[in-house]
Amino acid sequence: MIKVRVLQVDQDPENTDELAAGVAAGHTVKDGWQMPMDSAPGDLVVWYAAGRQRFVARGWVEARPRKVEKGQGQGHGPYRGPVAGMRWIEEVDRKKVIKDCGFDGGRQSNQTVKDEIAADFLRSVGLLA
Repeated sequence: MIKVRVLQVDQDPENTDELAAGVAAGHTVKDGWQMPMDSAPGDLVVWYAAGRQRFVARGWVEARPRKVEKGQGQGHGPYRGPVAGMRWIEEVDRKKVIKDCGFDGGRQSNQTVKDEIAADFLRSVGLLA
């Protein structure tokens, strides 16, 4: 079953620039993005911009993430994977999403949206009618 993954981008200009470059290219650049280790091709990805407290972009997991060895991408999480089909979405405030479905994107790191609220989450961020 396809999962909805929420990946986070912090306020570090290097990271926000990497997200913008990925959207411009339509796929992640460099060595992918930090994501849950059980992410699978076809999982839907939504980026949460921690500094702005808004959901800002979407894409699809392109391949299973790989474990980042010590010394590689330190501070970027233990698993990183490529994302395709990256596009900006109309920004959606975190508080609206919490009110609509109970999902709090403001937690540290990446998350998986529970299956039972995934449709409500996607409607809240404007990805499902």
